[in-house]
Amino acid sequence: MFFPLRLGLSELPSYKSSMPNGIREVTTTKNKRGDYESVRLVFGPHYFVQLKLEDLGAVTFVLGATHHGFKADASQVNGELEKIIYEVRGNHAGNLVD
Repeated sequence: MFFPLRLGLSELPSYKSSMPNGIREVTTTKNKRGDYESVRLVFGPHYFVQLKLEDLGAVTFVLGATHHGFKADASQVNGELEKIIYEVRGNHAGNLVD
């Protein structure tokens, strides 16, 4: 798109992103007994959170954007996920929730 040089920044047209917002998808799976095996939330333009029950009873937490992210064991107090939470809290003090 071409804008004549005489236009100032305040005169440029504004565009809304066509990317969807909000909570876009919630997916759950259950075993034959009705116990949850996984929960997946897709939200914002390309983010997701997933909880998955592993074969030996451990819970895996996954947070990502499109196909990039990280996973952590969420099965224990003071475990892998909690250590990551405190690391993030230490680096982003303005975003803390209690």
